[in-house]
Amino acid sequence: MDKKDNKLLAELIIDSRLPMNRLARKVGVSREVANYRVNRMVKEKIILDFYTIIDTEKLGFLRYTCFLQLKGASRDKEKIIIDQLVKNSFITYMGPMIGKWNLVLDILAKSRTHLENIVNEIKNDVGSYLDNYLIINTGTEQEIFPTKLLGINKKVSFNKKNKDIKIDKIDLKLLKELSKNSRAEYKDLATRIGLSANAIKHRINNLKNSGIIQGYTISIDMKKLDYEWYNIQIKLNEDNPQLKEFLRQNKKVIYFYKYIGHENWDLDVSIIVKNSLDLREFILDLREKFGNIVKIYDIYVIIEESKGNYAPDGIFEELP
Repeated sequence: MDKKDNKLLAELIIDSRLPMNRLARKVGVSREVANYRVNRMVKEKIILDFYTIIDTEKLGFLRYTCFLQLKGASRDKEKIIIDQLVKNSFITYMGPMIGKWNLVLDILAKSRTHLENIVNEIKNDVGSYLDNYLIINTGTEQEIFPTKLLGINKKVSFNKKNKDIKIDKIDLKLLKELSKNSRAEYKDLATRIGLSANAIKHRINNLKNSGIIQGYTISIDMKKLDYEWYNIQIKLNEDNPQLKEFLRQNKKVIYFYKYIGHENWDLDVSIIVKNSLDLREFILDLREKFGNIVKIYDIYVIIEESKGNYAPDGIFEELP
């Protein structure tokens, strides 16, 4: 990894659908060199996924986070459980963790009944190894800074357009194709969907203008960049603008979510560190500056990404 690789990753985090010639110009290399470097980082599994950020709420689905606590599960059994959960059509991001909980995953559900059905499927998959679980609504406010992984502090903003359009089954099929491969070319999408490349381009533009497509990004294996990934759950005594600004400017913070009405914590702060001493420095700095208003509820480390944060297949199966 060198500076050119870092620049490529940063540009792909911001927009992973950039044509290769434009990507190359932004980084200052030839198209061939850019293509070679990107393919190399895919082969080395530095880049895990190219995916499309979809506003699933506009498709009728709300997001919930689920924490699972296992009991008596061996390493092999935990892998079997994870492999089974990955297949669930309404589970998006998932990964094993070290802390109070053993697995964290996000669920997309269109109603309380639907959520209950998905949770029952999860409980059946885990079986007698399930000790406890917790379901929470996702954050009402979020800010993300994924380019800090590369030493670049830039907030990534989502497309927030809100134009009403009526989507059909072809739109859903197109979104499904783009969800796991944001770099799919118009001609390839046209072949798979059965439309012309111009018709595909027109539909994608409509989906962007409506805000259903919010952007395009990548998933990176942080371990390949020598980072450990921790989440810190914080209870606040009061809302404090200076705390948010501290989180925005701190080079370790890659995102934070704010919750409303959760009894145990108000902020979920994700940080990247080189080791536990680096983690301790962040905690000491946080305590020194905001110790009178913050209380750490829990800290856990995310081991790996078992399933990417792309929209899962189930939400494209039928119109809302």
